[in-house]
Amino acid sequence: MGFLDGIAGKVKSDIEWKAGQTITDTVVKGAGSVLNKGGSPTASNSCIKCKKAIPEPRPKFCPSCGAALIVSCKKCNAEYPAGTNFCTGCGTKL
Repeated sequence: MGFLDGIAGKVKSDIEWKAGQTITDTVVKGAGSVLNKGGSPTASNSCIKCKKAIPEPRPKFCPSCGAALIVSCKKCNAEYPAGTNFCTGCGTKL
């Protein structure tokens, strides 16, 4: 029975590893698609007003047109990229 227990343990370990890799790959792929398709305001490297490129590190205002690139929560003062709708810290509408 010891031989079969060893094989069963190895198979179980391999299945768990494969499941973990599948989950990780799915999460990474999903996050990548959100960032690459503009699903997140932080993914944009261009101004939301004039569409010109924004240098890194990201400034608070567009160097081309002066549009605000950062908004602050009125309740908790957390900062977010322009275009963010709600504060993730307190839920206040931005």
